[in-house]
Amino acid sequence: MIPVHVLHKEEIKEIKVVELPLLKQIPLSEAHRHQFYECFVFLKGGGTHTIDFVDFPINDFSVHIITPGQVHQISREKNSYGYVYMFDLAHFSHDKNIEDFLFDHACFDVKEFSPLYHFDESFNATLTGLSGQIWKDSHSTGALRNKLMINQISLLMLYCMQHTISKTGNNDAKHSDVYTAFRRLLNVNYTTMKKVKDYAQQLNITEKLLNEIILQRTGENVSSLIFKQLILEAKRLLNSGYTAKQVAYQLNFTDPAHFSKFFKTQTGFSPSEFT
Repeated sequence: MIPVHVLHKEEIKEIKVVELPLLKQIPLSEAHRHQFYECFVFLKGGGTHTIDFVDFPINDFSVHIITPGQVHQISREKNSYGYVYMFDLAHFSHDKNIEDFLFDHACFDVKEFSPLYHFDESFNATLTGLSGQIWKDSHSTGALRNKLMINQISLLMLYCMQHTISKTGNNDAKHSDVYTAFRRLLNVNYTTMKKVKDYAQQLNITEKLLNEIILQRTGENVSSLIFKQLILEAKRLLNSGYTAKQVAYQLNFTDPAHFSKFFKTQTGFSPSEFT
């Protein structure tokens, strides 16, 4: 069973910073999910970070972003170290670009929008300085403690955003804005909106055009992406201890048998075989 980690309302008002120290032995953390964001900064890497059932390497001087609902598990080597920042999206509502950047990590598949940011050597000193300052600010007792951390983490997010642009370009592809809007809609509504026409209506375009845009961007049609989102959340819930019946109702299927048939058609195995 995958536990869900929660920060109480009083705790989430303040950004929480935890040090990832050197280890005496190599531990394997249990798979779990959060109701808040996490940003890992690894100054010294080594090991594997599994995010939504996909393995990512833990590199030196890298940043990993985890969103609410994602299932993740860390197996890091003994000499790895760094920090983890825990926060709510509302902490960055002052900057729409950063807020959208963080939210999009929840909306896109991890294979499409990687949660890992591995910088070149020229950035090492900057990342070390930034993470050190955030750690220092987290131990401050001043009235502006939280604002200082928000500003420093905002700067880190801007560097991550710049890193993404440098790798992929400015993403000026035609209809890119429609694709992003679709992904955001899907992330919020996939349990209640399961037909292509529902999304086309919300985006004020035809079903044909929406399918063409999605096909051009992903090589798949809209229905396929809707199904993938449902399967991903089903896997998360099944690994969190939910029964197939509970998952079926959580995802608004008409009955458990319908869900089980859908799951096996999409994955090749039944819900019970997956867990």
